[in-house]
Amino acid sequence: MHPLTAIMPHLTQTTINTLVWIVSLALQLALFSVLFARGIARRFPIFTALIGFYLLRSPLLFLIFNHIAPASYHSLYAGLALLDLLLQTAVAVEILLALIHAGGGWTHRNLLTTVAVLCLAALATALTTTLLPAHAPIPVDRTQFAFSFLMILLFAWALRVTAASNPVRHIAGGFALYGIVNVGANFGRAYAALQNNIPLYATWSYALAAIYLVVVLFWLLTLRTARNADAV
Repeated sequence: MHPLTAIMPHLTQTTINTLVWIVSLALQLALFSVLFARGIARRFPIFTALIGFYLLRSPLLFLIFNHIAPASYHSLYAGLALLDLLLQTAVAVEILLALIHAGGGWTHRNLLTTVAVLCLAALATALTTTLLPAHAPIPVDRTQFAFSFLMILLFAWALRVTAASNPVRHIAGGFALYGIVNVGANFGRAYAALQNNIPLYATWSYALAAIYLVVVLFWLLTLRTARNADAV
């Protein structure tokens, strides 16, 4: 039984999935509006594009499901996943450049910090992957580990060089929060798949969906009152 249906037995898993999907779209739409209303979209266009991409991708995949050939659907899904990865990488660069700007530009210290952050993220990813089961039935996306560790480190940097009202701190903080849960959830899902524990695997998957909603709500609340991004 799904963990939420155990609490609310009158809800089916399909109903829960639909509710999560609707809430996610509503929050992301509200966030997308705030990014433009607060001028943050001008300073962080790639982050804004990523949120817009998520707003379009989910309804698109939902609407065309069962309306095109399975092979075409999977090809489209894979293509969108690649675009997602490219946008995430671009967002990381966007945040990195904003932190360098906030810290005084390409100083010797900022250059060393950039190299240290990239090296630490790569090292943490390599060490983490050695702890994963060698023959897990469902492979773990190691690029997500790298992105998670990179965002955690960028948030730590943001805490040092930006004010509490700076939008980049909130953006990096949201990604860092998701990254922490993402690392734990991927471990949980890998070992759940190894043990063929379907309920536990589903629980970890829904934990990821839930923390994303929390992160979007966090961005929505903090960026509404953040300093205008043009002052970053």
